[in-house]
Amino acid sequence: MKGKLSRINLIAIMIVAVCVIAFAVILPIYLKHNAENSEIYEEQKIRILLRGELIGEYTFDELAEYSPAVEFTAVYKPNNMLPQDKTYTGIFLHDLITAMELDTTGVTSVKFTAKDGMQKSYSISEVQEEGNVYIANTVSGLPFNNGINIFAYTKEQEDGGPFVVIKAKDSVSQNRVKLLVEINLL
Repeated sequence: MKGKLSRINLIAIMIVAVCVIAFAVILPIYLKHNAENSEIYEEQKIRILLRGELIGEYTFDELAEYSPAVEFTAVYKPNNMLPQDKTYTGIFLHDLITAMELDTTGVTSVKFTAKDGMQKSYSISEVQEEGNVYIANTVSGLPFNNGINIFAYTKEQEDGGPFVVIKAKDSVSQNRVKLLVEINLL
């Protein structure tokens, strides 16, 4: 029996081989599908759509021409840490939508998309609530660190930049969208 693989070991090897092959097949498909998000992220722009139709792609400064960035306070609560109030700078999304004269008649939700394809939706009433939803670009006067860093909670700047959607009235900071590339009013 020495030198022979048991049946359980053979099954385990086959499962690992199938997983590796599946990963090798799916990864290029995902990368191709996500190329547009990666490109706009690298350009540090945000794509805005109304009911799926492109309104435009904008830098933060271009959006700030419609609605100036303001300071606001929100809770930041990493796992296993006490919540802390932080000061952010960002554009109040409701004011931006109004300033861009986007017709929100019939719009019920706003879907945010991140560079990696992750999506989160807020109801239009959450977005319209005074002082609630912002597109932030700085924390404590410093720009967000680009990308995701597992040790971000130890840094003043936080990660997920250059743009992060922050729901200021969220008491546990679990409804943020980091790596923001798209806003779609649906």
